[in-house]
Amino acid sequence: MRTRNVMAATTRAGVWATALAAMAVLGALAISAPGVAAQVDGVASSFTRDPGARGVPGDRVLTLAALLDSVATGHPLVAASRARVRAAEAARTTAGTFSNPILGFEVDNTPFPWNRSITLPPGMERESMTTATIPLEPLYQRSPRIRRADAELRATRADAVGERQRVAGEAARAFYRTALAQVGVDVARDLATWLDTLVSYNSKRVDQGAVAEADLIRSQLERDRALADQAIEEAELARARAQLSSYLGVASESDRLASRTIVVSAGSAPLPLSLAARQTQSDSASRVGAAHSDSRSSMKSASGGQRPDVLAARERVAASRAAVTSERTMLFRQLGATFGVKLSAGTASMIAGVSLPLPFFDQNRGEVARAQAEREVAAYVLADRERTASAEVSGALEAARVLTDRAQLLTGATTNAAGAPTSFLARADDARRIALGAYREGAVPLIQVLDAARAWGDARRAFYQTLYEQHESILDLLAAEGIDLQEALDDSSQHTSSPPSHE
Repeated sequence: MRTRNVMAATTRAGVWATALAAMAVLGALAISAPGVAAQVDGVASSFTRDPGARGVPGDRVLTLAALLDSVATGHPLVAASRARVRAAEAARTTAGTFSNPILGFEVDNTPFPWNRSITLPPGMERESMTTATIPLEPLYQRSPRIRRADAELRATRADAVGERQRVAGEAARAFYRTALAQVGVDVARDLATWLDTLVSYNSKRVDQGAVAEADLIRSQLERDRALADQAIEEAELARARAQLSSYLGVASESDRLASRTIVVSAGSAPLPLSLAARQTQSDSASRVGAAHSDSRSSMKSASGGQRPDVLAARERVAASRAAVTSERTMLFRQLGATFGVKLSAGTASMIAGVSLPLPFFDQNRGEVARAQAEREVAAYVLADRERTASAEVSGALEAARVLTDRAQLLTGATTNAAGAPTSFLARADDARRIALGAYREGAVPLIQVLDAARAWGDARRAFYQTLYEQHESILDLLAAEGIDLQEALDDSSQHTSSPPSHE
């Protein structure tokens, strides 16, 4: 009996000792846990706003609308297209200008002024003629020249619009590349900071003997890997900013230094599909039917000349037709009417005549054939542009629909197990927080915490990559339909809307 009492007392003492040791460990964890929890909360709250707008005071916040304004006003290629328009306008002025009249003066029966010794026979009177010849070629050549110059001017203007749209599209892609690089830097930096707090947490636990040193080493390796990823993302951000600065008129060294602080604000909500005059349907069957209907409408609008490249090709067909007519009128060259006055023996008489070349040999036959061949080339180019436009509209429309549906699902709120609304990014935050809490309780190994951290970063990258791809798909659809990007963005208020809440 006494032995049993001693053993029971010993057992109770061991239990109390274990409990006291556990309480000491938990106290130490409580000291370090607030820092980890605060870090988790800070990382989660840092993504409750547009990551493109994150920066420090003094950074240059750039929106897509401001970037497109800069492209339209100051990009060299856009300025060059405007210069080509001015050149075409000058060519149109030349095509509509009338030919100058020719003034002639002749004198007969007069001695040589440098040899007065030679005299004229008696009775030979001095005669003089003053004539003016008016070219008649513009009567039948000016009209086709004007039609050709007008068509080429319209084609050049369409090319200028298309060039501005093309450069704007490239600038937008550079804009979203920078935005995605910013997200990558933010995710890598926040993940490295979070893992650093985990390293500190495990270091305290190793000192207290509550965890094996292998967990500390593994968390240190994961933190170092995150720091390496952060360096790679920062290098990508530097390259993206440098590319973006080329669309902002960076010329001086101070401008290049300022471009390193560019922070783009791309928004955290998808652009509406209605921005391109399209409406999504909730029912999948009706959505497919609407897609075919919208595709036909878009193809018709594209082939109807709304797209700058289609319009330019159409105008070049018209210019080539006028060129054929103009070359045919060159069969009769140097046609003119002459009127003048002849003075002879004190008597004035009228001189009138018409000069008309006889086209025994058609010197312009080759030029007519060349113009006809160029007309066929222009027609084939127009057909190719229309086919390309139809295909691009169809593809851009379907891509915009798919990405818009996915982006709306990612940005929309769902309900969790408790019935509270939650978002895609909030669920990633919850997964990492729950994994960390379970690890602190000893319920899960460290590998699950690290997997949750990686999933947290991957979720954010996937979210913003999908979102920015959706933005680009809407811009591609606008460009495919021939809609001006600046005007469309000015009419939309969604691209500057506030991001979804992660609470």
